[in-house]
Amino acid sequence: MSSLSPYQTSTVLEQAFIHPARNLTKSRGKNIHRYTSVKMKNTISVESMLEFDACFHFDFNREVVRFCSQPIRFSYELEGKIHTYVPDFVAQFDCGEFVLYEVKANEFTSSELFKSEFEGKKTAAHQLLGIDLELIEEKTIRTRPLLGNLKRIHRYSSRTQLSDNQKRIIEILHKHGSQRVESLMARTGLTRQTILPIICDLLSRCVLQADLYIPLSKNTELGLAYA
Repeated sequence: MSSLSPYQTSTVLEQAFIHPARNLTKSRGKNIHRYTSVKMKNTISVESMLEFDACFHFDFNREVVRFCSQPIRFSYELEGKIHTYVPDFVAQFDCGEFVLYEVKANEFTSSELFKSEFEGKKTAAHQLLGIDLELIEEKTIRTRPLLGNLKRIHRYSSRTQLSDNQKRIIEILHKHGSQRVESLMARTGLTRQTILPIICDLLSRCVLQADLYIPLSKNTELGLAYA
């Protein structure tokens, strides 16, 4: 593959969302996992549970506009030989930038062979496509309690119209500023079991923001994601 112009690269990446380089189907000895994306409103097929868990991060990253798996195929050189490669994901950010990603378990990332291969892939992505290829390691994807919070948000996400309770929570935050969940419980009369799913849905819509590196609980402080 020769070096592409920015326009050609953009066209190739646009096509990745319609016709990815690989269509993953179940086969003997290989389990395909299917992630239902809130952001993309479709199902994304991946080859491992680690890639499945990575989807939660793409889905609820405010800066990611869209993402897909197995996007494009390109060639890279290693030790004088040409190899073909398909990244695990491509994501487009709200600034318009595209980034390719490879997802890898911790036990593989420290080997010299992997480092050489990844460097070759990264160089090729930059030279041929003019975009970055980044590594996402297992330790980043499975950071706790972040991943658990993202899964919880995904579980309670919906795209129905806002409920009266959700509108009330938004009104309270707009009027009084950031509030802890227990304060919202007192102001709305909702129980913990009732309010947390409602809050998770609002977080999935990017209406609210919270520090997801601490467990979601009655002590979580919430604010509006917009001014």
